[in-house]
Amino acid sequence: MNCSCRGGKSRKHIETQEIQALFRFLKKNPKLFPFVVDLIYTFRPVDKDITRMERVFLTVREIQELGLLKFSESQEFFRILKKFFLNGTDKQRGNFLEILVSAFGPFTFSEKAKRVNQCRMFKKSKNISGKEIDVAFSSKNYLELHECKSNMVRQWRDPLSKRTKKGSKLHFLDNLPKECNNGKKVIPCCTGLDGELTSSYIRKVFRFYRFKNIKVIGRKELFEKFKKKL
Repeated sequence: MNCSCRGGKSRKHIETQEIQALFRFLKKNPKLFPFVVDLIYTFRPVDKDITRMERVFLTVREIQELGLLKFSESQEFFRILKKFFLNGTDKQRGNFLEILVSAFGPFTFSEKAKRVNQCRMFKKSKNISGKEIDVAFSSKNYLELHECKSNMVRQWRDPLSKRTKKGSKLHFLDNLPKECNNGKKVIPCCTGLDGELTSSYIRKVFRFYRFKNIKVIGRKELFEKFKKKL
């Protein structure tokens, strides 16, 4: 019995002007991708505006000193980052990651697929759960589902039991291949901007909790897709 992710949004509904501007600049300057990802990954909601701007300034200065941008380009890049980090940043961080996944996925299969953002799971006409899927890719034989968190190691902390909000979401995702076992192959993913070390740690945490079906997709996989799409 096929499952599907329905009632979602298109990419344009979550792609703000700040995100569009940042993407355009990154496409012209792909070498800046690791710097931007690191800025977003290490962002903390409790940081004051002056702290955010200091970090942005230091990052842009490092990029210019490395010779990756001309002075005029550095000024433009600083303006783009300033708008991104001062306008609803916490939500924008999550939306930026969802746009990355939307633009570069699917990650686990190569068939032509349809994409939908912020949808909910159905089996036939029955809503399986009110829990939201951030990004879903559906093809003839596969259904790849993403739970996106900019900083996975900060998000997926103990305890992750069914009784906790975070744990219940992971148990729900891990159970979906069994719930939808008579149709497409369902591939739940937890996706974030974590580097190889912390992504490896998250995989160990998931193994400890016996989440056998959830794949972890981190910065390395995102960057590889980013380079292929250019």
